Amino acid sequence: MRVIAIANQKGGCGKTTTSVNLSACLTEKKQKVLLIDIDPQGHSTLAYNISQRDFQASIYDLFCPDEGKSISIKDTIIKISDYLDLIPSEVILSAVEQKLSGKEQREYKLRSGLAELNNSYDFVILDCPPNIGLLTFNAFLASTEVIIPIDISYFALHGLGKLLETLHIIRKKCDHHLVINALAANYDKRIRLSEEILNIIKKQFHSHFFSSVIHTNVKLKEAVSFGKPITEYNTHCSGYHDYLALSEQVIKGSYLQKQKVDRKICLPQKVDGGVLFSYFSPEALSVCITGDFNEWSSNAEPLFNLSGNGLWQKFIPLPPGQYQYKYVVDGDWHLDPANPKTISGPLGKNSLFKY
Repeated sequence: MRVIAIANQKGGCGKTTTSVNLSACLTEKKQKVLLIDIDPQGHSTLAYNISQRDFQASIYDLFCPDEGKSISIKDTIIKISDYLDLIPSEVILSAVEQKLSGKEQREYKLRSGLAELNNSYDFVILDCPPNIGLLTFNAFLASTEVIIPIDISYFALHGLGKLLETLHIIRKKCDHHLVINALAANYDKRIRLSEEILNIIKKQFHSHFFSSVIHTNVKLKEAVSFGKPITEYNTHCSGYHDYLALSEQVIKGSYLQKQKVDRKICLPQKVDGGVLFSYFSPEALSVCITGDFNEWSSNAEPLFNLSGNGLWQKFIPLPPGQYQYKYVVDGDWHLDPANPKTISGPLGKNSLFKY
């Protein structure tokens, strides 16, 4: 049973649209899916035209059952179709963080609930709230995969650093492996800026980027207003075909295979528009790069370990030239072990890269 969290702390980036329509397209491939709405706004619940009067228990009851009562996750499930079930949300879910304040194991409530299902689904899709709080932590600790929908807009990458840092902390502090992939959403090929932003995202996420792209499509918005997934509303539009292609890529799951790290790729690589910096350290909790291109700031450019295999990477847009740099690993400054070229500076030796 694969558990996938759909998360981004930025609102309006397509989390619910992706949660609902990816789930629906997976069922078209005869995959048994449980969609869990863990956003107090309850948009995934509303997307199926379900209101509070249609259910007796919600995901809130799993987190905060009435005093003296216990509830099974199975008691919260609503059958939508032969291959799709839903656990609904309601606005009271926003009180969970306060209700569980100071309680032990509160970050593992959802994972404990999912354990009751005994792998009875092929996929569990978690629609996360647009913030990094207790509900999102529960989703990450219950998941093995995270899909980050990124709205192709001027503020596309705003706040992603904090989200990726949180995911890495969960990996290290909780010894919990997560595979992270980005998904481009709301892509309008008619707008030149969209293509530029898409290329930046591809460089930032490198190989952790779905080749399936969700194009801007009014039918996706119309489907929500009718309380239907795109599979039931219009199977001829680009939105349907985009999410169907994504579902095929998710089912195949080739990105889940751990790849061995070739130390040669840790050398700085020239990429269109800049440089991809890489540092290999499975033990590190944080890796940043500092250099003359960022005034030697120790934390201005964090690298991210997206695959969880210890390969930290960061694309930095730089014009052609010669650059001095060092890596800051858990607070300690290091030369680039993959790059033998160095140059003496005011504070000692620095690694040197020229392109």
